Parts: sequence; C-alpha cells; structure tokens
Amino acid sequence: YGCGKGIILANLKEQYPNSGFVGYDPAVALYANNATEAECVFSNDVLEHIEPFFLDDVLKDIHNLFQKNAFLIIATSPAKKFLPDGRNAHLIVETPGWWKEKIETNMPGVKIIHHEFFEKTRTDKRGGVHENNKYIVVLGK
Repeated sequence: YGCGKGIILANLKEQYPNSGFVGYDPAVALYANNATEAECVFSNDVLEHIEPFFLDDVLKDIHNLFQKNAFLIIATSPAKKFLPDGRNAHLIVETPGWWKEKIETNMPGVKIIHHEFFEKTRTDKRGGVHENNKYIVVLGK
C-alpha cells in the first residue's frame, strides 16, 4: 500500500516468484487502480506522508483491504526532504503510542500481533546525524 515506483514490489516479485504481489499507490498512475483485497497488505514508509486530514480514511482502507495480516512500517521522526510549500515530507511525526491508538480506532477488531519501536539514525552528506526512527506493526484479523 503506497508502493511508489514499485522498487520494493519488484524485489519481492523477484525473491518470491510463486507469490502474487500487486502494487497499489493512488499517486502513481501505473498503480493507482490496483487496490484489491489481499491476504496481506504491506506498507513501508507511507503513512507518515499522508495529509493528516485523510489519515483515518487511509487506515480504514487498509483495514478493508487485508484479509489476514497487515505489516506497517511507519517513520516517527522528520524526513530529510521538504515539500515545495516548506513542510517536512513526513506530514505526521508522532509517537508509537499515538500511532497504535490511531490504528486501533480506525481498524476495529484488529489484533496487534507484534509491534516494536526502533530508534535509528542516518547521516547526511555533510556528516550530520539525524533521527530515523521506525514503528513496526504487524496486524491480524
């Protein structure tokens, strides 16, 4: 969910050729019409880029699309990039607890099978060190 240009999708298809992977990204014409129910929905570094006004609807959409499991990786620190209007590309920078509550509210009946928080850093071209934290959530129905 939110496959962008499909780089991870292509890698998954190559590594697991006997599995059926379908990319979906409403912002990319090639993948915009591919939303379909699936056993598992995978979303990596997507949810924090959603306009806050639309987040509840996106979470509900993910809930409606996965039949068994969803695997979400959510950045919880600012991005290194900025949008043309000056906002940080991570429009939603919140704690794992905030995300957990949002998921539970918008995905009723879903079980959080596993969740963990990784505190990471990244180094920019100038040698500056920045947070690159991730909240990882595995959901089940």
